[in-house]
Amino acid sequence: MKLETGMIVIIGALAIFYLRMMQLRGKKKRLEREKVLTHMREAGRKKGKLAPLPPKDPNAPPFKVTSWILVIISIVLMLLGMACRSYDVFPKLMQDYWWGITTIGILVFMFCFKVE
Repeated sequence: MKLETGMIVIIGALAIFYLRMMQLRGKKKRLEREKVLTHMREAGRKKGKLAPLPPKDPNAPPFKVTSWILVIISIVLMLLGMACRSYDVFPKLMQDYWWGITTIGILVFMFCFKVE
């Protein structure tokens, strides 16, 4: 399989997406550690007994979605870009630059998540 310029751009965009997800996961772990440390400091300051931290929900998703509209738009852009590459019904310009549409979809999708 010959590696095209468009595929290299898509692979780069996906690498950036996964780096962003790793960054958010690290931020979530850091926030959880800070929450535990704050709770332990409060327990050290007060002589009385503090209530324990609530248990973590194992079924809770690791990320929250900021905007479902942006998720839908980004999925449509990614699918449109792949359809432009696969089918001849689209204009020549869209067929040539299918990777731009797909990359924009990936980058928009990347910013649809946050950590609380």
